[in-house]
Amino acid sequence: MSIRAGILAVLTESDAYGLQIHAELEERTDRHGRINVGQIYSTLDRLVIAGLVRSTGSTDDGLPLYGVTFDGRRAAAEWLTEAAVDGASPWVDMTFKVLLASSLGAAGASDLVERYRAAWSAVAAEASGAPSPASLARLRLAEAAQAWLDDLEALPGGLPSLVLPLRNERPRRGRRPAPTPE
Repeated sequence: MSIRAGILAVLTESDAYGLQIHAELEERTDRHGRINVGQIYSTLDRLVIAGLVRSTGSTDDGLPLYGVTFDGRRAAAEWLTEAAVDGASPWVDMTFKVLLASSLGAAGASDLVERYRAAWSAVAAEASGAPSPASLARLRLAEAAQAWLDDLEALPGGLPSLVLPLRNERPRRGRRPAPTPE
């Protein structure tokens, strides 16, 4: 799972502030509570230094806004075309990327699904030829991945039904109000 690339992908939709990007990534990829908000801000700082993101001012209430640069947009597009299944956590990487691309309505989301389907087919073919516990695990993972991709496309409305608008909710500041006694 690449938080760096995910941030760039979200910023291709619109300028946003850090907590907004955090919420978008968590909601769009079903990662609620598992992405550290501090990681978002430190990654944004590194992306600014790398020239992939730039400051675009601030919100009315003073939250710094970030926008993607041309190079950042290109890096996001490249990431959204890669369907690697040989990393340390191919399932997590695939679900993060496919859910994010689909929810953003990325032009290549269907192509990305097809590339993943082809990559997992190659894994299944390779694993089926070598009966060992490890190859059986890879085979079952490949079968599960292909079934999940099929299920996404079989949803009513297919991948386009997963598109979500970018939210612009402001974070709540201060303490939550105390419950009123009844």
